This record gives sequence, C-alpha cells and structure tokens, in this order.
Amino acid sequence: MNPDCPRCGRALTALSVSYLRNRWGGAPPSPRPEQWWQCTGCDWLGYRRGADRPLRPMRRLEGDEGTCFFCGEEDSNAAGEPWETDTGELRDWLVCLTCGTSNPRRLTPPGGR
Repeated sequence: MNPDCPRCGRALTALSVSYLRNRWGGAPPSPRPEQWWQCTGCDWLGYRRGADRPLRPMRRLEGDEGTCFFCGEEDSNAAGEPWETDTGELRDWLVCLTCGTSNPRRLTPPGGR
C-alpha cells in the first residue's frame, strides 16, 4: 500500500532510483536502499528508509545544481533538509535520481556562515 502525500493527501507513486554507475564486471543496476516516492498531484518528492519509517522530503534542484556531476543528467539532483555539523558547517544530502549517486554536500564552510 502506498503512503499518502504529506502535502496534499493523495496516494504517492513509487519512484525507481537505482545505482547505475560503477557496476563492476557488467553487474546490472541495483536499487538504492531507500523507498522513493513522488506525488503526481502536487509534485512532492521524498523517501523513507523502510515501511515503518517516516517519509523525508527532498527538493528537486534546478539549473547548475540540478545537473548531476557524475552522470551529467540535467534536472536530476534532489537535496534533503540541511543540517548543521558539530563544526558549524551546514550540509545537505544530494541524490541523483537518474544514476543513484549520492553524497553529503557542504553548503557553508567550517565555522558556519
């Protein structure tokens, strides 16, 4: 059963996000460990780490930020909610919805803004 959209209440649609890069020896794509969801009504995007876990919102990035620097696909990057590290850096989690590559991204230098 698909969860409901936290923004508009419609049933979410599953989104397939798989690892496409670094498939050594010709291995086929493998799905990311998270469950990815999108809303066709209001364009909400997010994931959860398991059926009993909460949904986490992501935001689609546009322009240069939206282009994956690993696979080159335009408008394919999504970012999670920013968090502050113990050193005062502001970071977020960047995921390419096309190739599945992800990494934390630094938004501010050490020591904060």
